[in-house]
Amino acid sequence: MKKNIKLIIIICAVVAVLAGLLVFLKLTAPEEEEKTTAEEEVKTSLLYDKDPYDISSVKIKNEHGEYEIVRIGEGEKSLWTIMDIVNLPMNNTTLGTLIENASTLTAQQTVVENAEDISIYGLDAPSATVTATFTDSSNTVKTLIIGNLAPDGRNRYLMLEGDPNVYTVYNTAVSCFLNDKYDVVNKTIYTAKAAASESDTTDYTRINKMTIKRPDIDYDIVIEYDVRLDDESLMVANSSSYVISEPIFRDLNPEKSSTVMDGIFGLSARELAIVNPNENDMAACGLTEPAAEVTAEINGGDTLHFVIGNEFINEDGKKDGRYVYADGISIIYIFDESSLPWLDVMPLEIVTTMFTSNYIYSLTALDITCEGKELNFTITGSSADDFAVKLNGSDTDTDLFKDLYQFILRAPSSELYFEETTAEPILTINVKTASGGDLIEFIPAENRQTIIRLNGKSTYKCAAAYADRLIKNLELYEKGEDIVANW
Repeated sequence: MKKNIKLIIIICAVVAVLAGLLVFLKLTAPEEEEKTTAEEEVKTSLLYDKDPYDISSVKIKNEHGEYEIVRIGEGEKSLWTIMDIVNLPMNNTTLGTLIENASTLTAQQTVVENAEDISIYGLDAPSATVTATFTDSSNTVKTLIIGNLAPDGRNRYLMLEGDPNVYTVYNTAVSCFLNDKYDVVNKTIYTAKAAASESDTTDYTRINKMTIKRPDIDYDIVIEYDVRLDDESLMVANSSSYVISEPIFRDLNPEKSSTVMDGIFGLSARELAIVNPNENDMAACGLTEPAAEVTAEINGGDTLHFVIGNEFINEDGKKDGRYVYADGISIIYIFDESSLPWLDVMPLEIVTTMFTSNYIYSLTALDITCEGKELNFTITGSSADDFAVKLNGSDTDTDLFKDLYQFILRAPSSELYFEETTAEPILTINVKTASGGDLIEFIPAENRQTIIRLNGKSTYKCAAAYADRLIKNLELYEKGEDIVANW
């Protein structure tokens, strides 16, 4: 027992010593932190800080050449541009970074005072020289001489003209001055307009009509805004805002077509190929006989038209994108093919699986003719609560009818087919609504295929197995038996 008491006393003593040591460390730590912070403050120094709106010009010289940014206007209404490429669209964010970084500069450290050999820091043959001229009361001029990257990789050596000291500054603060002037050119060929005011309710991200022309297909792909959505009295089973109107009429699948429609906005190139191209440049890049031509009529009045040309072959002889030219912009761009879905999109890849988009609660009648037999469904009601169906004048199972109609909506289309035929259909479905409807005819073809004639025009082919299963499902329906979903 006495041994246990002694052990407890020893443990308490050790704990007390450790607690005292912890208090000591806490009391001494702030002084060390303050000392370190003070040292860092001594290293960092503000070399100058001016109002960016006082900059009248910034001259930049680097390995790519020389260019000058000049101010147009005064004060906060100022705009800046590069006069020798003033006809090209500027990236205002990039341009703003150049102006902002030229207006203020902070040194992270004074490396050496009164430097004798500046070649050590790459300042005898600088990476860039930047001269910012201000319209302040002193008519200030600041010239930055930018040298090599420091060993830490985060900072870069720099001198100010008239100052013999060598400093380090954050590389991120001056790296923008090392780029070519064409880095200021906007690589985005179209951006949706912003609303002019709170009262402006125009949807500038809506495309009223898109036309895709390509030499590999003998028809145009035309996609349009679904105007049926503007009629509140119509019930449309389309979950997309768009329909394809040529070469067929069909609802678009919003997921499969999103890159085709939404990809117009913010469409950006990887790089510039040729600035201010001539006719020979256009022909050499395949833009006079393009692989694809796209016209998008945007809600609000804008029209974007661009052409996609030849493949771009890089220095290694590999395909690395496509040449693109947009009307109104004097640039041939290079785009990654992944951002150009219009180059190879096919109609059946982006539409819904349904031949008809008539919502079941919008139906007034469904007339089916098959093997000399007629099934005439009359439908009333506009919701699940009052929905009712009669077959040839007699009440019928509404749930079973819904399954049958769902099977009709799932009719597959394996390919587009536009050759007219005089052959008689084996099955005809006439979908009727208050606002119209669709006539669907199934006509036998070779190789276990079925031609589908939609509203009097040959439009698709599908597997004959589907038509066979539909005929059998009609027999099952008449017997009151469950519809078979697979074929």
